[in-house]
Amino acid sequence: MAQGAHGAIQSSGAVFDTGANVLSMLGYLCLLLGFLFFLYWLLRRFGSFGMGTGANNSHTPHLLGRLYLGNRQSVAVVRFKSKTMVLGVTEHQINLLGQEDYEESDEQKPSTSKFAGLLKGKVEDASDS
Repeated sequence: MAQGAHGAIQSSGAVFDTGANVLSMLGYLCLLLGFLFFLYWLLRRFGSFGMGTGANNSHTPHLLGRLYLGNRQSVAVVRFKSKTMVLGVTEHQINLLGQEDYEESDEQKPSTSKFAGLLKGKVEDASDS
């Protein structure tokens, strides 16, 4: 085997340019990785059947409202499946303060009035007991 001045290797009459082959292979590898990342971005952005975070997916929790009480403490109203839950959220834990079933007609009201009404009802229930 003899190596020429331009990095070409001659072997039994065939000429292989290793520099061009490596650059071509790296180019195709970058194209493939770019395509895979693009597909991943599309799946994350628009979702897929049963995999994404689409607005009509009933198996994902929806944050209806949040009231910040202090340093890393808040009260949140979350809807998951057919339950509306009031959660106390601190830095170290999440407590269920109350929950109730909801009807489809509740979705037509603005979310701020739902949050205020639900929070007011739960505070009144807690003060009665």
